[in-house]
Amino acid sequence: MIGWTRRQRYAASFVGVALIAVACGCASETTGRAFSASTANPSGSELADTSAVEGGSSFEEELASVLPCEVLDDDQVADLGFDPSTAEYDDAGILNLCQYTVGPVETPLMSINIGVDQALDDLNLTNFNSTDHQVGPLRALLITDDRDPNKCQISMEIGESSHVTVRVMLAESQEAACETVERVAVLVEPELPREAR
Repeated sequence: MIGWTRRQRYAASFVGVALIAVACGCASETTGRAFSASTANPSGSELADTSAVEGGSSFEEELASVLPCEVLDDDQVADLGFDPSTAEYDDAGILNLCQYTVGPVETPLMSINIGVDQALDDLNLTNFNSTDHQVGPLRALLITDDRDPNKCQISMEIGESSHVTVRVMLAESQEAACETVERVAVLVEPELPREAR
């Protein structure tokens, strides 16, 4: 998508997300109750208190409408030290992600991935270091890789079978990558829908 305008990337992203929404919508039906922030949740789940599902739309519909290249605005991306014009959307296979660099053909690299149909607890973390983490009200994992010491990621649980991963790669050090990915996660977290449980 190099050389595509923001409008073309948006249109391509929308088509990809729409296809995922149709596939998810045809595969299964989920019933349940959404709780607003002011409604008590009898099960006591953390996620219900932060539910962003509004006005009758389902979590799946709201999640399908989230475009990873639109989660952060250009100013937020620039404040993190990345160039918003380098946004590149990828939806190959199970990916639904947006990548940014600090400039054209430069590193480090930041990505935001919307993990539909994969629970946080189902991530394959073999050969990775993971520690329990918290981003705002969201349960999360901080994940590093000893084989790639310049990378750090945070995966946040937004639903029973969905998560969002933010990753910084090719930074000066793992410490620098983890500091930056924490800043990314803090900005991304309030923009994410939550599944009421």
